[in-house]
Amino acid sequence: MTPHRRLITSAAASAIALSFVSDAFADVSAEAVLESVQRQFAVQGVEINVDSAELRGGDDVLLSGVSFAGPGDDKGVKLDQVLLEDVAEGPNGAFIIGRVAAPAFTTEQDGFTFAFEGGSIEGYYLAGPDETDPVLKGGVYRAIQVGGFAVSKGSNTVFTLEGAQASMSPYEPGGTMDYDMEIKDFTVDFTQVDDPKTSAAMAELGYSKLTGRMTGDGSWNAASGDLSMDNAVVIDEAATLNIGLAIGGYTMELMDGLQKLNVEMQNQSDEAMGLAMLGLAQQVQIGNVTIEIVDDSATGRILDFVAKQQGTNRESIIAQAKGALPFALGQLQNPEFAASVAAAVSAFLEDPGSLKVAAAPANPVPVAQIVGAVMTAPQSLIGVLGVTVTANE
Repeated sequence: MTPHRRLITSAAASAIALSFVSDAFADVSAEAVLESVQRQFAVQGVEINVDSAELRGGDDVLLSGVSFAGPGDDKGVKLDQVLLEDVAEGPNGAFIIGRVAAPAFTTEQDGFTFAFEGGSIEGYYLAGPDETDPVLKGGVYRAIQVGGFAVSKGSNTVFTLEGAQASMSPYEPGGTMDYDMEIKDFTVDFTQVDDPKTSAAMAELGYSKLTGRMTGDGSWNAASGDLSMDNAVVIDEAATLNIGLAIGGYTMELMDGLQKLNVEMQNQSDEAMGLAMLGLAQQVQIGNVTIEIVDDSATGRILDFVAKQQGTNRESIIAQAKGALPFALGQLQNPEFAASVAAAVSAFLEDPGSLKVAAAPANPVPVAQIVGAVMTAPQSLIGVLGVTVTANE
């Protein structure tokens, strides 16, 4: 799923749900709820098919034989049942779902077994057919809980995930929404992969099994279109990857255009979809971007691995890298920047701590300007974006 679809589907709606729910919990129509679900996911480019929709207990809707797939996804995902609990009617044909429950399941595909412990969405808002607010049309929720997940081949487990969760602040038109997310501990067992070369290389590095986790938070101002996010990916005894991003121009108009594009381009090629999205993205401005690697022994292990492959030692590999850097960076046609990068990378290799690449222009730079620079003078992007590379700060 693309970043704009994740943002559309990740807006929160607890305040809306509480204010829109009717005092009288009249029976809802299962068919009407299903139509709302299908319409809402269609604006995200996701097709949902259901064998049956059945009302349970007056305000619960049971969907059976549920399958959904995005553009170009031939296989998709299938669930036996999805229960929509405490469904209430909202204004103008909308529905508010107290909780969406997806059951645990196990399935097999291409020789692998996939086991999922189930999940839920709380406070989900289904917009009515005439809704014009693109946030509400995309679907807003209060919180998501995802259970454990495992991939096995035969009796051997290849991948495990303890679960994930996300929450969002209430959506108010013209206001600011905050979010946070967590992908809990995951494990990849490289002794169980099919490629013996990969398995041997990871064992040589001391990473026969990798464990890690991911966290993130951010905010979006619906009035200004300013979006910011900070994510951290931690790989135990290897490294931490920190990513920060601040952009402008992610407006309601852009979101509406992206939703319309999802519907209009569903049967188009990926290339056509990409070009259309690039056209819409021209209004976005880059404020700042940071990518930082904080070493936790991975750099030394990789250097030693490469040295062993070449029959030498770590010091020789570092010397080779430092010698090659000036020639590689010379193509940038920016001697001052090349010298600073060479110094930072050399310092990091000699004493691995952290290595940060940052783009911090004096003023936000429109994507259209960046695209133009890439096509005419790529080397100018260093100055346009205010790019710096630093080590061990």
